[in-house]
Order: sequence, then C-alpha cells, then structure tokens
Amino acid sequence: MAVQPVEWVLVVYYGPAAHQATYGRQVRGGGYTKDFIQLSRKKEFLDEVANLFSVSASATDPIPLTYQWWPAETASGAFVFKSADRPHLKWDTSSGAPQVWKMTLAPSDATPETIPGDPSHLDVVDAENELGLLASRGAGQPYLLAIKLRDESRKLHLRAYLRNPSSGYAWADLGLVPQEVQTLAAKTSRTSALAWSLFQSGGTALSPQVANALSQLDASGDHPAVIEALDMDTGRALIAYLRHPGHGLFFDPTQNHAAWVQSAPLPPQITASVDALLQILEARFPAVPQGDAAAETLEADPDEVEAFREQIEEKSYEVPDSTATIKTRGSAQKAFAGAVKANYGHQCAITGIVTKDFLVASHIVPWSADQSIRLDPSNGICLSLLVDRAFEKGQLLIEDDLTIRIDWDKVGSDRALRNQLEPYDGKKLKAPEKQDPQPQYLQRRRALVAPAD
Repeated sequence: MAVQPVEWVLVVYYGPAAHQATYGRQVRGGGYTKDFIQLSRKKEFLDEVANLFSVSASATDPIPLTYQWWPAETASGAFVFKSADRPHLKWDTSSGAPQVWKMTLAPSDATPETIPGDPSHLDVVDAENELGLLASRGAGQPYLLAIKLRDESRKLHLRAYLRNPSSGYAWADLGLVPQEVQTLAAKTSRTSALAWSLFQSGGTALSPQVANALSQLDASGDHPAVIEALDMDTGRALIAYLRHPGHGLFFDPTQNHAAWVQSAPLPPQITASVDALLQILEARFPAVPQGDAAAETLEADPDEVEAFREQIEEKSYEVPDSTATIKTRGSAQKAFAGAVKANYGHQCAITGIVTKDFLVASHIVPWSADQSIRLDPSNGICLSLLVDRAFEKGQLLIEDDLTIRIDWDKVGSDRALRNQLEPYDGKKLKAPEKQDPQPQYLQRRRALVAPAD
C-alpha cells in the first residue's frame, strides 16, 4: 500500500479509562467489561466525525469501521453516535480490543503491541497494578492513535506511542510522529483524555529518492545532466511529485512506528524552474498510458503476465508505480482483462456487445488513482469502447446498486452521443459471474468525476 495523505488523527491518553477498556474483559469487576473507547459529546466533534464518515450526526445506527494495524492485521469495529453514555469507538466483544492497543510482556518494533505489561490477570487489583508499573518498566506515558487516511472512507489505522520512554523503547518514542500530532498528545491528560484534528493533506508524498533528486537539482546548475543520470523509477517519481507536490502529513500503513512522512516546500530554485524541469523529465521518461483501452494495445511480457495472474489468484492486487514500466502496464492490463472479461462472460455489461475487439476491462478506480488495487477483478467492469470512454469521462455513472445513470450535463449538446447513451439511463449493469463491483470502488469513481465545487 502506498504512502497516503492523512485526513484526521485522534489521540487517546492511556490512563485508567483506556487501560480498563483495552486490557481485557476477563477481569471481573471495576470497569474492565468495556469493549469500547469513550469519545467526546461535543457538537464540533460529532459534526466533524459525521462529515468524515459521510453520515448524519443524528444517526442512530453504528457506523461500521475497519481497524487496521501493522503489519497488515484488521478487525471490525464501529463508531457509535448514540448510546446510553457517550459516543464511542467499539470493537468486537468476543475478540477484545485491537491487538495494537493491548499490553504484551515483551513489546518491540517487530510486534504489533507497544505497551509493556502482563495481559493475563483476572483480578482487578493485579490488572490495575499493570498500569501503575508502566513508568518503572521504562514505557513513559503511552498514547493510543487512530489515523484516518484521505481516500479511505471507513477505515482507521491504529498505533500506540510512548512519551519520554527509556532508551529500550526508543523505537516507539512519540518524537517519531510529526510535531502537529505531538501537540495533540500534549493537550491530553488523565482528566481530559482526547484530542483530535483534521489535516489538509494532499498531493504526492515525498519519497527518499525524490528528496535526493531534488537536492541534486537544487545544488546543480546543470539540470539536464542531473536528470540524464536518474534511473527511470526515480525520474517518473520525480515527475509525479513535481506535478502535485505533497502538502501536510502522510502515513505509510506498511510501517510500524516509523510510518510518518512530513511534506516540505519545494526549494525556491526548483519552484521557479518547475515547468522547464517537467519538460526535460517528460522527454527523458515518457509517461505510461493510464487509460485501459490504450493499455490493452501495449506490448506485454508473457512471464510478467503469468506472474500477475498468479497475484490475482493469491488476491494480491498491487502494482507499485516504482515497477510500472510501459511493458509492465501492458502485462498487468492483460492479466487484469483476462480476469475481468471472464467475470462478465466476455460481454459488455451495459450494451451486451460480445465482439472481442470492442471490449475493454475498465478499471472502476482508475489505474492512476490507487496502485494497491490495480489487479483486483472487483475493481473492473467489462465494457465496450463507447461506454468505457463515457465511464472514464464521468458521462456514465454506476450507482452502488449497479443502476446506470447518465450525467446529461456532461454529455452536453451532442445529440448523437445522447442517442447512444439514453437507452441505458436507469438500467441495471449486468451482474458478473463471481466478483461484484465493490460499492466503495464505485463511490470513489463517482467522487473522482464529480464536478468541483
């Protein structure tokens, strides 16, 4: 999964309430029967969360969430607006608190857990004592974090960090997180355990190889020579960054505590030369085609195609930008198209056309938008060329229930095009044989083509 922009961070002070909630329900008595972290009743907090998860703040039903933590563990949960007490983040009672927020006897940067302690006690006094022993174990003050990334609608990434730990716990030091998040943690205490903030993050994250290339360009008066010496992966990554420089905070779910990437402004010399640099870079490193119809005409490597087919069988769908050459794009599309077209019986799911020269395996979330799902067959629909183009441009939309909707404003005054698309407005997409389009992918597609406010 790629480094992604951060949209929201919640920090929870690990005091008595958080300890009782996450330690385990096996302790009888006290507050150890909880299966949730209590949150704020403040209107501004509830309005903010409602907007984040695209629901009404007056919602009565729990909002389903997925919790994810390093290395790639997940658990189901929910945000509960209405309860007998406060709003809260809930987890499955039988499974207990997410592993990342629990104690363990020997935490390290190679374990999901961060907080040291014996999680097996049944007696209240013994369980309470584990909280009291944290400082003597060198753990300092723990904090629980929940991080929402900008392009993930119902997922929170969970971590734990320690303020002022001993050297043995430096791998989890709160100093590893950006200053903005440290400031949130500083606002919390035993009596005011929560702090949260929205973050206006976006663009492309700054990778080490791009940072190094920018440093070389900034130090050199011979930009063409520096660019000529770059390898293809770095050159194309630099193009992507210069087109959309990152701003705000970024987070890498594949990392444990060292998961944060802080954006930085471009050096003034680079800012003044962006257009000229892009011209040189794009001539040196031609772009990989993004459209599916064009990608199906590209040369493919048979060995790569077979490797991608095996990936699909293993439900591993990522094709990293760092490896996506023009030939790789063709190979990936060939493997993806085989799976998608078979899923729809080699027939356009809208027009019914079966002539293979007119069929395209069309990505729902575009190839360019998310490298982690590029091979996912449920992120594809078999379409014929005309409706593939209309889908790509947002003139044809697909609702979560697979109803087809035509955006007549985008179609405009082209009467012939209107006549071609009108028969499908309000109809249902043909159901695939195995893997249905995921609603979250359809939602992301509609958001991508929605008119700017």
